[in-house]
Amino acid sequence: MRPGPHPGPMGPRPDRERRDRPPQGARKPYRTGVQSAGEGPPRPSPVAEEPALGRIRALLSGYQPTAAMLAAYSLGIFTELHNKPQTRDDLLRATGVDARGLDALLDALISVGVVHRHGPTLVLPRDYAPYLVPGADGDATGMIEMAPDLVQAWADLARGLKDGTPRHRLSSEALLAGDPERVRRYIRGVHTTSREAAPRVVELAPLLPGSSLLDVGGGSGIFAAEYARRTPDLKAFVFDLPPTLEAARSILRAEGLEDAVEYTPGDYRLDPFPGPVDAVLVSNVFQTESEENALLILRKAHEALRPGGTLLVHGGMAETSGTPSAPIAHFSLLMYVLFDEGRAWSAEKISEWLAQERFGVRVIRPLGSPFHTKLIVASRLE
Repeated sequence: MRPGPHPGPMGPRPDRERRDRPPQGARKPYRTGVQSAGEGPPRPSPVAEEPALGRIRALLSGYQPTAAMLAAYSLGIFTELHNKPQTRDDLLRATGVDARGLDALLDALISVGVVHRHGPTLVLPRDYAPYLVPGADGDATGMIEMAPDLVQAWADLARGLKDGTPRHRLSSEALLAGDPERVRRYIRGVHTTSREAAPRVVELAPLLPGSSLLDVGGGSGIFAAEYARRTPDLKAFVFDLPPTLEAARSILRAEGLEDAVEYTPGDYRLDPFPGPVDAVLVSNVFQTESEENALLILRKAHEALRPGGTLLVHGGMAETSGTPSAPIAHFSLLMYVLFDEGRAWSAEKISEWLAQERFGVRVIRPLGSPFHTKLIVASRLE
C-alpha cells in the first residue's frame, strides 16, 4: 500500500487528495478487521539490513506460517471466524483443540495478518474469506486445498533432483490415470489465481465481437469464460483432457459461467486443434512442457488460426539476465517438482519459437501485481 500524501502546514492540497478512500461515513462491517482498529500485520518501516544468521534462519523457517494456515483451515477456524467474530474461548469450544496450542496458533495467525484481534474479539478480514473459507461467496480455496500435496512434494525435492523426476507428477498421463479427486484439487488450485488473472488478460488483449477463441489446455476454463463474458457474441472453446473438462464444468457452474464456453476433449500433444478460429490462447502451458512440445503446440496453433489470427501466450516467464526474481525462480523450481519437463521459459525464448513457427510478436506485457506472469500477443504470419 502506498503511503498517503503528507499534509503541509495548511493541510493536504486538494489536488493531491487520495481518491482510493471511501467517502466520509462509509464503514466496513466490524468483522472485516480493519488494521487501524486492532492488531493486524505490522506496518512496514525501514530497517537495517538483516545479518546473515537472521536471513538464513528466516529462509529455513519459511514453512512455519504455511503450517499454521493449513492447521487453522483444517480445524475450521477460518470458517468459524467468518460466520461471526469470536473470542478465544468461543474457538476453544467450537474446535476442541488444546488451549495452549490454540493460543500459540492464534498469535501466529495474528502476526502475519491472517486474523485480526480487537480486544478479546477475533475477526477474519472480509477480503480473505474467499481464499480461506469453503463455500464463501467467490470460493477460491482450491489453492489452500492443494497446498498439502505441494508441501509433501517440496519436502522430497532433494530426492527429485537426484532422480531427475517430479515429486508430484501432474503430466497428462498422470492426470488421465490418476485419482479424479487429485485432478479436481489441481484444477481448483490453479483456478484460484487464474480467476483473478483472467480479467487482466482480457483487458490487455481484447478480442473483436463475434470472433472465436480456442483455449488450449484451458484448465478450469475461466480465461475462455471471461473472454466470452466480456466480448459480445464471442464463441469460446476449452480444449483439454476429459477429467480436466469435468472439473472445469463443476467450477464454471459454481461461477455461473458453465454455458459461456464449449468443452472440447483432447490432448494438445496428440490431437489436432479444433479450427479455424480467430484467436488461440495458450495460458500456463509452456511452463509445463519441453521445447519440443512447445514447438508442436505452436505448429498446431498456426494450423488452427485463420490468416492474421491472434495467438496469446500467457504464463510465468524467466528473466534472461541479472539476478532472478525470487517469485519466478521459485516458480520454475515448482515446475520441476510437478512436471517431467517443466520450467519457466523466458519471453525471449518463446519469442524465438514464435518466429520459427511463423508468428509475429506484437507486444509482450507483464500482468503486474499481484501476478508474476507475462502476456505475449502475436499474429499468424503467412
